Amino acid sequence: MLPSVQDLGKMRKNLGISQKEMAKMCGVSQSYIARMEKGDINPTYENVKKIYAYLYNYSKKADRMDLKASDIMTKKIFTANPTDSIFRAMDIMKDQGISQVPILSMDGRVIGTISESDINELLIRGATLDNLKKMTISRTMSAPLPQLPMETPVSAIYPMLRFSNAVLVMYLLELKGIITKADILRAVENHAEHSL
Repeated sequence: MLPSVQDLGKMRKNLGISQKEMAKMCGVSQSYIARMEKGDINPTYENVKKIYAYLYNYSKKADRMDLKASDIMTKKIFTANPTDSIFRAMDIMKDQGISQVPILSMDGRVIGTISESDINELLIRGATLDNLKKMTISRTMSAPLPQLPMETPVSAIYPMLRFSNAVLVMYLLELKGIITKADILRAVENHAEHSL
């Protein structure tokens, strides 16, 4: 028996999968997934079956992986200092195609994060581009991203990504890598390919 549409939505969220990612993998539109989860449409039996199969297989693959954070993290990390201008952070995000930048103190400790949403919040509150040029990151940075040791298993990481866009991988107090949802998906897909 297939789970209810509400249960599928809970499964998706628990696995840290976005509506966009699931729509792409299941061959439907993101709006279809959103409307289905809201209860605005009644999905076909075939689509429910396809979505459930994807979520079930995703969870099983992730559970079977013996990969650790250090195996899948992105080692090239782009960071900024609290005294840098917000424009510098914007340039890093734009040039590297990322949506958040860890902020390090002068001695290399992680002390915060600046994200696209932090900058958008300033603009919504009326900041102009001239204001942003003069403003330092310390004025708007948010709390640091969650941090975890290098040996953390992948199966323990994806639930954390439900609440955060990324996690930082640390060795003692030193920043060694960053993991986003895209890194998790790549790891699951690579693992699936090698186990076929």
